[in-house]
Amino acid sequence: MKSHTIVLLACGSFNPITNMHLRLFELAKDYFDETGKYKVIKGIISPVSDAYKKKGLISADHRVTMAKLATKNSDWVEVDDWESSQSEWVETVKVLRYSSVKS
Repeated sequence: MKSHTIVLLACGSFNPITNMHLRLFELAKDYFDETGKYKVIKGIISPVSDAYKKKGLISADHRVTMAKLATKNSDWVEVDDWESSQSEWVETVKVLRYSSVKS
């Protein structure tokens, strides 16, 4: 059976990032890999920009830094700061389009 490669993407505030955010990537990867139909090749964490204006939102720079520290030892989960650097809130579909072109 041929397997398809996939990339997991999580958009959100990550205010702050937690162990459970990272665990969800592991659970999703295990699930897809166990089907035999898919091979997860990368996980991407995409924190929202400050323009999201959620009450109590830590600055995007700090959230990105925390996420990068949390994933520094991962060989497959990384942080993309494109969404967090936008001057306005970005719909998830636009992040997906950006990520698919980049990957």
